[in-house]
Amino acid sequence: MARKKEQPEVDWFRLDDHILIKAHLKGDAVAFEVLFKKHREQVARLVYSIVKDEALTEDIVQDVFLLVYRNLPKFRGDAAFKTWVYRIAVNEAMRQMSKARRWSSLPQERAESLSLPPTILTFQEGDSPERVLIEGEQRHLIQEALDSLKANHRIILTLYYLEDLSVQEIAQVLDIPEGSVKSRLYYARDNLKKALEPLLGREHPAGREENHVV
Repeated sequence: MARKKEQPEVDWFRLDDHILIKAHLKGDAVAFEVLFKKHREQVARLVYSIVKDEALTEDIVQDVFLLVYRNLPKFRGDAAFKTWVYRIAVNEAMRQMSKARRWSSLPQERAESLSLPPTILTFQEGDSPERVLIEGEQRHLIQEALDSLKANHRIILTLYYLEDLSVQEIAQVLDIPEGSVKSRLYYARDNLKKALEPLLGREHPAGREENHVV
């Protein structure tokens, strides 16, 4: 009797979200777990940017993916899956923040997993861009500056710089016009820059401009 040829193992993490969604809807138990693992960290970072509470963030992330699981059959695919998930995350975070009204500082060990990845924020000032490097010891200063901003500014900066969403995608997530997204980005960047000045000056009292403006 001929042995049945073994099927090659599927590398789920290389599959497109829409393929995983189709597999999940057909009853594959692994597909949704992969979707969760692929997007959990980004959702947690976005949620924390709104609620500023570690324990509440964990609870909301679980609720967000429960909502995603329940509503996935209704997902039409008109937008990217992550855009759809982010919209659920923002709505759920705002709802639970209003309900809980709990705010706390993020512990350092948790900050490593949720804080800013290496990137560059670019602030346009006329024709001369001023760039703030986010790397090494400056990360906690950037996080502190972000924490001082209003929630709607933290959200817009997180979506644009950290999650790399376009203006159009952010408009879909927040359900606002693209013009409003651009306006919020402008004011959020300006406020972040103002918040950074004393923090970077405190960290590097000498040669402040040399350390953070290139």
